[in-house]
Amino acid sequence: MDKKKALVVISFGTSHMDTRKKTIESCEKLLKKEFQDMDFYRAWTSKMIIKKLKKRDNEYIMYPDELLEKLYLEGYREVYIQSLHIICGEEYHKLLEIVDNYKDKFEKIILGRPLLSSLKDYDDIADFVKEVVLSDLSEDSNDKSATVWMGHGTEHSAHSSYAGLEYRLKRREIPSYIATVEGHPSIDDLLFFLKKDEIKKIHLRPLLLVAGDHAKNDMAGDEEDSWKNILEKEGFEVEVHLEGLGEFEYIQRKFVQNLKEAIDDNDENTNENYEEKAGFYGIGVGPGDSEYMTVKAVRRLDNLDILYVPQAKDGKDSTAKRIAAPYIGKNVEVKERHFPMNYNIEEKENAWDTISSEIREDVKAGKRVGFITLGDPMVYSTYVYLLERLIGDIRIETIAGINSFIGISSSNNFPLAMDKESLAVISATDNYESIEKVLDDFDSIVLMKVYKNFKEIIEIIEKKNLAEKFIMVSNSSMENEKIYNNIDEIKAMDKVAYFTTILINKQWNK
Repeated sequence: MDKKKALVVISFGTSHMDTRKKTIESCEKLLKKEFQDMDFYRAWTSKMIIKKLKKRDNEYIMYPDELLEKLYLEGYREVYIQSLHIICGEEYHKLLEIVDNYKDKFEKIILGRPLLSSLKDYDDIADFVKEVVLSDLSEDSNDKSATVWMGHGTEHSAHSSYAGLEYRLKRREIPSYIATVEGHPSIDDLLFFLKKDEIKKIHLRPLLLVAGDHAKNDMAGDEEDSWKNILEKEGFEVEVHLEGLGEFEYIQRKFVQNLKEAIDDNDENTNENYEEKAGFYGIGVGPGDSEYMTVKAVRRLDNLDILYVPQAKDGKDSTAKRIAAPYIGKNVEVKERHFPMNYNIEEKENAWDTISSEIREDVKAGKRVGFITLGDPMVYSTYVYLLERLIGDIRIETIAGINSFIGISSSNNFPLAMDKESLAVISATDNYESIEKVLDDFDSIVLMKVYKNFKEIIEIIEKKNLAEKFIMVSNSSMENEKIYNNIDEIKAMDKVAYFTTILINKQWNK
């Protein structure tokens, strides 16, 4: 049976029906559209407005704790709440206390943050303000115009949010000012800065979710003490824009995004949800020793539905699978797939296309799908060919692994680079001729895939007088690992293992 889920949108509220439809209900509409698998509910934090609406319109809107109690009694197990508050002020902190009191009554209760909370929020809203201001000023004839935003203000420490936002506006050189009905900067502070900057025309806007009582009366009313009248008496030309922030689609989508991020954050921090999260996971298993695998890789291997295992030769055992075997969950379906390792581009691309399509179908069916690869997924790995075919279509997470050359460096106490030394990582499969120049240009060099040309490479190392500055390792950290640092011994060999790597550090005496 599906769990009952509730979407709860909570705002301060308003008794002005015209702005309510344009702002609060517009935000609610988009949230309902984005979370269609949830039952929608509304709650307000202003008991005064709730009481006024009940008396005037016989409409009763619940306070947050009333609504949460109702949802609990009706058997809802998951509650997703989005606050439409602008700052994390007094009203929002009351809401936090209410939510905290109910956290043990639901399997999951998640609260999306207000408009201004994280550092990124301030940057996002500053970008939004910039677009509005540029639109306001686009038809003004003089260059001494600016937009003034009226915020509510609060005695709570979150009042600093207004200063934080204005700081970002100033850094962007946006002709915009913020003042508040309660607290500072006040209208008197605003007048000082407007005159100081020789502003002539003002576009007056509410920095409020709704264009309700404060916007219509305190900001733009006919009374002598309205901001509009005060500014006009001081000689400013004033153009009023009675648009609450909630009317803007950007703000509506910002609230949607805040709830989505809260859900994602909760999923990442909850083991149950960690196990349930569908997607494609590229997992680096390291160079050979199973104990080199990261804790994150081990956790993920135990929490998969399907694991794709690459085979270099059809039907042959996979080295990556052998490394990962101790940690693969007992209920994981293992799919071994052949990845051609030859020069036939068409054959390889057909394999990549086919396997990536299969992975895509598995993920879209709600499966947690893994792919293991030697070393790190982003360094000389077949995984990248799958990544470029799947990225953007499905959710992908890449889990880092230890590269062979990192393992060799550490296990042999052979440092790769220090201070300002330069480091190059080179594939030596074919173009070994370029290695001589690389040796001249870099302090440290990693030569991977040297199995074909190791004799020629060793000759170059000897020619460059680096016989005491290198180490060669085959099958790093595997049971059959071989370590070579005697150049004469290597010259006498006919072949080396496929997984053979050379490290060179011109500044290090081994």
